Amino acid sequence: MRYSDRITLHKSQGSQYNPSTGKTEVTVDEGVTLPCNASPVSLEKTSAVFGSINQKVTTVRLQRPYNDFADKAVVNGDKYNVLRHVPHRSESVFYLEGVSAWT
Repeated sequence: MRYSDRITLHKSQGSQYNPSTGKTEVTVDEGVTLPCNASPVSLEKTSAVFGSINQKVTTVRLQRPYNDFADKAVVNGDKYNVLRHVPHRSESVFYLEGVSAWT
């Protein structure tokens, strides 16, 4: 398995109002960047596991276990919310939901 992609895992620090845009925006920490293998989940599996085909779900595998908390991620410039983190003894798997803006 090739770990040619990069993921940046973030913790959200809260939300605050931005007067220049007129919206409430989520603030995140600087994050940690790790090598990963990212692959999209098919529509059939998305509907079976998550109950909706309207979600863009991606599976990300890390080479090593990730023991810290993360609820936001960036993969190849796209923003994602973490749906599920499955820590295994030798690796970690993240199920990510694609979003246009973090909420």
